[in-house]
Amino acid sequence: MRPLLWLLLLLLPALPAADTADRGIVRLSAGIREPLEARGLGFIVEKDGFVLTTYTNLIDPASGVLLDRIRAASGTKSYAAEVIGVEPTLNLGILKLQADTEFTPVTAAVNQDPVPGAELQAVAREDQGALRFIDGEITALNTKQCYQHSLASTMFRARITIPDDSIGGPVFYAESGAVAAICTGFKPALEPGHTEDTGETHLLPINLCFNIYESLKTKRSLKSPWTGFSVRSLSDTEKRFFPTAKKHHGGVAIEDVWEDSPAQKMGIREGDILVQLGFNRILSVADFQKWLYMYGVDHPVKLYFLRDGIHYVVADYVIEERPLWARPR
Repeated sequence: MRPLLWLLLLLLPALPAADTADRGIVRLSAGIREPLEARGLGFIVEKDGFVLTTYTNLIDPASGVLLDRIRAASGTKSYAAEVIGVEPTLNLGILKLQADTEFTPVTAAVNQDPVPGAELQAVAREDQGALRFIDGEITALNTKQCYQHSLASTMFRARITIPDDSIGGPVFYAESGAVAAICTGFKPALEPGHTEDTGETHLLPINLCFNIYESLKTKRSLKSPWTGFSVRSLSDTEKRFFPTAKKHHGGVAIEDVWEDSPAQKMGIREGDILVQLGFNRILSVADFQKWLYMYGVDHPVKLYFLRDGIHYVVADYVIEERPLWARPR
């Protein structure tokens, strides 16, 4: 970290309220009774007051029911907030601040790929609502683009320790101040042969959040849709199949198929290429995630696949809600 910035952080361990408001950070409180309990952090992503946070910040931990009494404090001001949409699998939530004012949103680094060694700054919530920066750095990159089968592989890792009461907060690139990720508090299940470094934190890249953000906001979705398969970008060999006779110019390859899933029952195979979902051509992983959420649970769609680079396979599917047994690892 630059010496001057390090000195400033030593001299100013707690951020003044005005600075945190300027950076788009909000402190959440929610509950059934007064006083509302502190429920982590969020950050403003649009000037009209849309806030990105976690699903778990917005539910009653005992019942799992979404709370309807939520407040968000930005600087010295506090606002009532409405739940707009949630994604329980990824642990994301969208709020709308109830105020006729213009807010200062964060700058999201949606086009910047994380790089090992890049310096980060997360935000920690202290007593009486004060906030401070925590320094860290990226240690390992995500190995998959699609979270449908593996959350751990979809997140990058950082050597940084973020308190539980600060979950939902943004993680900035220290150099630019743009948001690199959100801290969802995710910890992978322990499995034989897997050693988890307790000094590292899994962070959800901000570009993955925004792949589905507009769909969640538009659809006001409260459920996790799933197909039973995960996807990846095409290999150079697979790209040679395009354009096809039906004028498809690309797609995404099926990477994993869950046992006993809708995909398996429809006869979808690893290596098939999804080229169209409903009326929408699919050219990237982001396209697949966007349209899966835009259609949403209970919506009937046709899935169009290219098999072996030659044959078309069409499957009819009514999008299901992801069952508890199929949570990604």
